[in-house]
Amino acid sequence: MTELKSKQTFQNLNGLRFIGALSVFIFHSFTLSREIWGDFYQNPAFKVLYQIASRGHFGVGLFFVLSGFLITTLMLRELKETQTIHIKNFLVRRILRIWPVYFTLVLFGFFLFPLLPFGKETVHSFPNFAIFLSNMDEIWVGWKDNLSFLTVTWSVSVEEQFYLLLFLMLGIFPFLRSKRTLLLYFAGIVILDVVFRLLNFNNERAIYYHSFSVMSDLAIGGFLAIWLSSKGEFYILKLSRFQTMGIYLIGIVVLLFSRQIFHGYWVSIERIFHGLFFAFVLVDQMLSKHSWFKADKLPGFYFSGNLTYAFYMFHCVSLYYWAIYFDHHGLTNSIGWFVLYIVVNFATTYAISLLSYYLLEQPFLRMKRYFR
Repeated sequence: MTELKSKQTFQNLNGLRFIGALSVFIFHSFTLSREIWGDFYQNPAFKVLYQIASRGHFGVGLFFVLSGFLITTLMLRELKETQTIHIKNFLVRRILRIWPVYFTLVLFGFFLFPLLPFGKETVHSFPNFAIFLSNMDEIWVGWKDNLSFLTVTWSVSVEEQFYLLLFLMLGIFPFLRSKRTLLLYFAGIVILDVVFRLLNFNNERAIYYHSFSVMSDLAIGGFLAIWLSSKGEFYILKLSRFQTMGIYLIGIVVLLFSRQIFHGYWVSIERIFHGLFFAFVLVDQMLSKHSWFKADKLPGFYFSGNLTYAFYMFHCVSLYYWAIYFDHHGLTNSIGWFVLYIVVNFATTYAISLLSYYLLEQPFLRMKRYFR
C-alpha cells in the first residue's frame, strides 16, 4: 500500500520545474525574432531541429499540472489536519509568491520599457493585466502587438483565475470545503474545457490562450493530488524501467506530433492526453524506484528549480534585447552565432533570475510564515 504522508516533501519537482522553464526558453529562442536570422534557418536539417524546439511551449502544460497538484495537496493537508481550509491565508501566500515578479514585469513593460532605447508602446491594456486577464487581452489584441515579453504573463493569469474561482467558492460556501467538492470542481473544469475547445477548434488563439481551453491541466493536477492522498495500490510504481521509458517515449512522440494527431475536432481532447502524460511524469518522478532518470539529479537542476518563476517571466526580455544586438552587429548569418545567441540569453536570464530570487522574491517569501 502506498500513501502520501501529510508532511511528505516531494522529490524531483524542482528539477521538473526547471525542465519546463528550459523547454519554454528553447521554444522562444527559436521562434521569437526568427526573421533576423540568415539562410541557415531554411536548411532542412535545421528545420527538423526547429520543429522539435517549437514544441517547447508544452512546458507550460507541465507547469499547470504541477501547480494544480501542489496547491491541491496543500489544501488537502490543511483540510485533514484542521477540518477546514483557511482561504485568506491561502490567498495571501499566493499573492506573496506570484505578485512581486508578475507586477515587476508588467510595470516594466507598460511604463518603463517605452522610455528606454529600443522601447515601444504596447497595445495591451494595463487594467486587464492588473486584474490577471492578460491571457484574454492576448486573444483580443495580442495579434496586433509583437511585444512578446508581456505575453508570457498569460499562463500566470490563467492560474490566478483558476484558484480565485476555487477560493471564492470555498470562501462563500464553507460547507463545500471537502475532497468531494474539489473533485466536482475539477471535473467541471475538465468538461468545460473539452466543450469549449470543441466549439472553438478552429480559433487558434482561443485554443492556446483562453482560460476555458487550458484550465484542464490544472484540474488534472488537482485530480492527481486527490488520488495520491488516498490509500491504494499505485500500479504505475510497479512498472519496470523499460516500461517507464516506453511511456515517456510515447508521451514525447505525442507531444511532437500533436498537430498531426489532434487536428480538427480532435483538438478538444488534446490537453487531456498531455495532462495525463504530465501527471504520469509527476508520479514517476516523485515516487517510482524504477525511473530512468530523476530530474533533481541532473546537474544544477535542483537549485535552478528555485529560479524557475523568474527565469520563465524574464527570459523574453533578454531575448528581445539580445536579438537587437545580434541583428545590429550583423551576427545573424550562421548557426554558430545562433548558438552563441542562445548561450548568452541563457546566461543573462539565469543571472536576472538569481537577482530576482534573492532580492525580490525571498523577502516576500519569508513573510509567508505569518500566514500558515
